[in-house]
Amino acid sequence: MSDLNVYFKENNIDFIQFQFTTIFGELKSVEFPANIWDEMREGSGVDGSSLGFLQTEQSDMRIIPDLSTLAIIPWEPRVARFICDITKNDGNPHPTDPRSVLKKEIDKAKSLGYEYKTRPELEWYCLDEDLEPAEDGEYMDTLPFDILGTLRRDIASDMLDMGIPVKTIHHECGHAQQEIEFEVLDALVQADNTQTAKLIIKANSLFDEVIASFMPKPFENLAGSGFHIHQYLTQNGKNIFSDEETGISETLRYFVGGIIENVDAMTAFFNPTTNSYKRLVPGHEAPVFKSWGVANRTALIRIPGYEKQARIEFRATDCATNIYFASALLLAAGLDGVKKKIEPIQPTIKNIEKLTAQERKDMGITQLPSSLSEALDHLESSSLIPEVLGKDIIDIFLEIKRKECKEFSEAKEKGKESEWEWEYEKYLERV
Repeated sequence: MSDLNVYFKENNIDFIQFQFTTIFGELKSVEFPANIWDEMREGSGVDGSSLGFLQTEQSDMRIIPDLSTLAIIPWEPRVARFICDITKNDGNPHPTDPRSVLKKEIDKAKSLGYEYKTRPELEWYCLDEDLEPAEDGEYMDTLPFDILGTLRRDIASDMLDMGIPVKTIHHECGHAQQEIEFEVLDALVQADNTQTAKLIIKANSLFDEVIASFMPKPFENLAGSGFHIHQYLTQNGKNIFSDEETGISETLRYFVGGIIENVDAMTAFFNPTTNSYKRLVPGHEAPVFKSWGVANRTALIRIPGYEKQARIEFRATDCATNIYFASALLLAAGLDGVKKKIEPIQPTIKNIEKLTAQERKDMGITQLPSSLSEALDHLESSSLIPEVLGKDIIDIFLEIKRKECKEFSEAKEKGKESEWEWEYEKYLERV
């Protein structure tokens, strides 16, 4: 990093791309020739109002490259990228910068002696030109059914080339549905990696003449696409979610309690589209009820039962979420639970979907919000989320998402075909 000009010259880099993420999770970029790096290394101005960050009269903001995120784009090797933080003109973090929000929560955790690590699982569909599944493979299929396996390997290779450790890749349950799991890393690095991986997936799919869609539920009769986030909390390098005698520590229990306590309001950010709630229905391993348990794939929070070191898998999020906000909220809610010693309901290994309403009531299990509108109502009454995200983000988010709900309702009144057409146009490729 001492002389990036030498690096650019040795690697035949002609252009530099500054990447950053909007409030709604979209990856954006601006480029410039590598020969003016010295002029640009302190950052670039952008129009925040055109990107949905703030009002027009407050539109100036700057993007500042994080030099540790340098990578060469595999399909365009003359381009090097940096992921950027967004700042005000005075150099301080901008209140609507998603990356700065997560950094702030990580710093709070560090002040308490904790390190927060995550491991995401990305699911998506590959569609043909008719917007149908590009093949009819099933869960963990091989050839001749898994005809997109080569594409999946190309994606994994590009992820590795850009410094993203990959754990597993495989065909998911739905026709043409894919999954890639990451290795465990610090949460900020993992959030950056998620944004990069989504770009890699969309780019490679485009080159193979298929459409990669992270829309949570693109097909009514097929499984939805989730974005499970595995979480690890360590202290001095030790996993404090584990207990040598009981397996699950008191800290893990309180962390789960904090998440369940705040999840209704956080759902608006975890599942931020009208389409998200078509995935959160019984029958497809998507959580519907606020619950937790060891090795229970019908629970909102699963503690995997096949590993010795305890961790938390949060199963409700989908790929429409802003990973920076999702990670920040999960960490903040979990630590709120640890601080306040919030006891969650009792864990269960039962299939929660098959329990009767009375059985769930007796167990203290209640339902997640069933629509974006309902989740937004919970968000407006939250005390924790404003502390994490700030008023500016919440005000912008609520304004845009309330408008979305209104447009969806108007389309739905015209019939199911109009409803799906509206969601396809809104979410199919933009999520």
